Amino acid sequence: MTNDDSVSPIHQSLRQATKQLHHTLDHHPLLAPLLRPELTREQYGNALAALYGIQQHAEKGILAFLEKHPAGFDYQSRRKVWALDADLAALGRSPIDIATSFPLPQSVGALVGVLYVIEGSTQGGRMIARLLQALPIAPLPVAYFSVYGNACAQKWAEFLQFAERQNSDEEMEAAVATAVRAFEAIQCHLDACFFRLEAV
Repeated sequence: MTNDDSVSPIHQSLRQATKQLHHTLDHHPLLAPLLRPELTREQYGNALAALYGIQQHAEKGILAFLEKHPAGFDYQSRRKVWALDADLAALGRSPIDIATSFPLPQSVGALVGVLYVIEGSTQGGRMIARLLQALPIAPLPVAYFSVYGNACAQKWAEFLQFAERQNSDEEMEAAVATAVRAFEAIQCHLDACFFRLEAV
């Protein structure tokens, strides 16, 4: 585990501001089953269908911003919607469109905030993929959770290096505020998806 003393100010601020929000999402009724041995294919499909709306909307916004304001960050190699498309197709499921307003980057600081949430979601992906493949219901399609493969740690380190270069007070404030809004938007979206799926 990284010691706080070795964490950059912007990373530390982002982590502290979103710690409780992150914890709440991990325990959301759509996502929590992913780590349980009794996970069903339906629950797995529900989680991926809900995550699709967030990933698609965020990816579109990130790429649109970088096209207009090149910031020295390559996101093309980090696209993940294709992986969700593949997994959902294998499960015979349809994606769920975004159900709330998700912050789109309007500055480099805000870009860091969105990326912190989206790229951070990949950090437990390999572990989740391994757990999924060991379940009684396996094999499951796990393209999304293994999208970076062995490069997961490297991809995260590269993002942190980019974030650490955006170290003005204005950029740091924008990054933190946007990350908080992104986590809150994901919570609202997942809540809406959960109620929709439960009502079926």
